[in-house]
Amino acid sequence: MRLVINIVLVFTLTHTLAGCQGPSRHSDAVAIDASKQISDVCSTAEQPNLPEHSCLVTTAEGQFHVRAMGLNHRGPAVVLLAGPNYNYHSDSAWFAALQPLLAEQYRVYSVDRLGNAFSSSSDDLSYRRFADDLALVMQQLNEPQLAVVAFASASISARWFYELHGEQFDIDAMVYIDPDIPLAHSLSLYQGYPADWYRDNLPTLLPHLAAGHWSERTKDKLDAEYQQIKQWADDYGTAIDWTYLEQIMQQRLLISHQQARAREIASYIVDLDSYATLPMITAIPVSVIDSDFEQKDIAAAADDAERMAALHKWQQEGSAWSAEQASASNGQYIPLSGSDHMVPLQQPQVIQQALEWLLNQ
Repeated sequence: MRLVINIVLVFTLTHTLAGCQGPSRHSDAVAIDASKQISDVCSTAEQPNLPEHSCLVTTAEGQFHVRAMGLNHRGPAVVLLAGPNYNYHSDSAWFAALQPLLAEQYRVYSVDRLGNAFSSSSDDLSYRRFADDLALVMQQLNEPQLAVVAFASASISARWFYELHGEQFDIDAMVYIDPDIPLAHSLSLYQGYPADWYRDNLPTLLPHLAAGHWSERTKDKLDAEYQQIKQWADDYGTAIDWTYLEQIMQQRLLISHQQARAREIASYIVDLDSYATLPMITAIPVSVIDSDFEQKDIAAAADDAERMAALHKWQQEGSAWSAEQASASNGQYIPLSGSDHMVPLQQPQVIQQALEWLLNQ
């Protein structure tokens, strides 16, 4: 099936907020306050044709696409932070299965970085920068008590958010899903190709993208991703919000978004250097979900003994660090055998169970 690229008709703000609240008629103060805050924040933003449950939150740094669901629930708000897949696409489409599932129990916000989904753009884009942007967004939403779920390289944003804004927000717990590993061998792999290529070639790449030279290849990648997600949905029986997934994936075709992706990859080496300076979190529980996605790269390197050895070491280093981070913070270490990197789309219930365990401690 071809990727569906039609954007749904614009929703009025009232319709969007009604959708956020769902069928429940709870009238507790938390629900009223959360819904009112969303209404107050979103009513000041210029609305494009946004998906259901979505709005733009305006800050001094730009407008951020926020999808808010489960606003009738008490307790800490759950914040979902997206990281990259194999193609370095990194937006809230990855939560098209997870967010509706979590919204059955929690207030859940997915927040897209600048240059992604329906957020505005900037020339200065990085996972490190997003830690500060996220603080502005959550302040606007008046959500001081949080649990953070960070997928892949979003661990950089989550870790810096905790480091710099942990006094401003009551961060109860974190879940890392295949986090970046801030150790020497892993860093040497992350900071090689393609990150070093994008860093070195960004000045010439940006106008090349502006001329549309990568639009067809981007579309081909998106079509392949969509087919893979369909296969996972069949294999795992996962309920996916296809309309939302398609709307967000469609945004990746925009020239501005292709350029934003390039800028973020070019910034990745500096992001990792800063991330590696931070110690493990010990004051709040951090659970780590560790898929064995590295097996795909290891299998592809079967004819290159040196490369295969490096990848095996990366996998071992990553699993050891993940288990240590979980143990040091009294979280859970959750290894997943035979799992792809895209746990939020393949096995969202594993993340749900990890979060439930953390918040019930």
